[in-house]
Amino acid sequence: MIENAGHPTMPLSVSKAMVALLALLLAQSNLLSVGEHKPFSRIEDAVAAAKPGDTIEVWPRPEGYSRTAVRITTSHLTIHGLGKKRVAIDGEGFEYSGVGATPRAIFQIDPEAEGVTITGFELRGAHNQSHNGAGIRINAARNATVENCDIHHNDMGIMSNGKDGDSRAAEHQEITLCRIHENGSAAEPGQNHNLYLGGASVTLFASEIYGALTGHNVKSRAHFTLIRSCHIYGGDNRAIDLVDSWYTEGPNSNAALIGNVIGMNPDAAGNRNVVHFGQEHGKRNGSLFLLNNTIATPFASPIVLMDTPQGQVFAFNNDIKNDAQKNPVLFEVVGGARLTAFSGGANRITPNYRPYPALLGKTPDPRVRYIDGEGVSRDGRSMLKYRDGLWVAAEQPMFGAQ
Repeated sequence: MIENAGHPTMPLSVSKAMVALLALLLAQSNLLSVGEHKPFSRIEDAVAAAKPGDTIEVWPRPEGYSRTAVRITTSHLTIHGLGKKRVAIDGEGFEYSGVGATPRAIFQIDPEAEGVTITGFELRGAHNQSHNGAGIRINAARNATVENCDIHHNDMGIMSNGKDGDSRAAEHQEITLCRIHENGSAAEPGQNHNLYLGGASVTLFASEIYGALTGHNVKSRAHFTLIRSCHIYGGDNRAIDLVDSWYTEGPNSNAALIGNVIGMNPDAAGNRNVVHFGQEHGKRNGSLFLLNNTIATPFASPIVLMDTPQGQVFAFNNDIKNDAQKNPVLFEVVGGARLTAFSGGANRITPNYRPYPALLGKTPDPRVRYIDGEGVSRDGRSMLKYRDGLWVAAEQPMFGAQ
């Protein structure tokens, strides 16, 4: 049993039973088609007719799909946009209220819908009077996957939440190969983000996240957040805001940023530090791992602001650049956090930052590791690097991610 994270390991007999059940579902799965001259003209109707394990293929239409509002309550569905381009869905004009059976997103995955995959869509125009209509909402669902989606000009890009008291709600969220950009609402500036995440655990991988209109590019209250090989830039506030919730009160409420390219918008009007690790109203009991990132900022504000007394930061193999300020700040602590909680090595840092000799190195360290939300040590090397807008295989070891 792994008790310190509140996630007991699964008994072998239960695990085998679940595998057998999944195999049975897949053997009985059906393919449902949506589009012109297809059995279904609306995605909502196909989802209502689907059974666990089914795949719904959505064919493109010249005019796209409008005012789509899909609430998913069936497990192990795959909803797949087909074609050379992502299938376009525009929610403009629909009130994504979240009231009753109405979802708060174009696609909303509810708690009972475990193992849902959404892939191949362009999602835009989701709004509501609360200014939190989303392209996709993961509503405490486990093992949700979002891949190859372009999500923009909604109140929120992707929003997820857990359920206080349920340590496994919204575990194993996977967001990969996506473009998530220019989400937000001027009617409630600073409260709407490209991604606003919560629950047990989430991974962002090989995605482009940029230009949050009023809030942060990534805000997470999840117990464990892994951001790996992403390009995060622009926006009006922080690149990454890692804060508190019920899920972060226990040990190993960690976050790992590995092999990312992160840049700040020189015209940002909000918070100008790159990463915030800590708490707003509650408690965060964990560590931040900064490994093999390339980080560039024009501001004197800190690369990392930490305000949790229980927090630690480990920084290795990063390439940190600031050519615009004479005396920029590398780390800042408030709220009882301690500068002695920062450690690391083998970083390449422009010399205008205050010297931290112990953090520097002439060669990158090939042995870097991080601790996940269950207290397990894992390989922290970046296997990809960002070159000419593409992620390619990386030689080992290396500084940063470029």
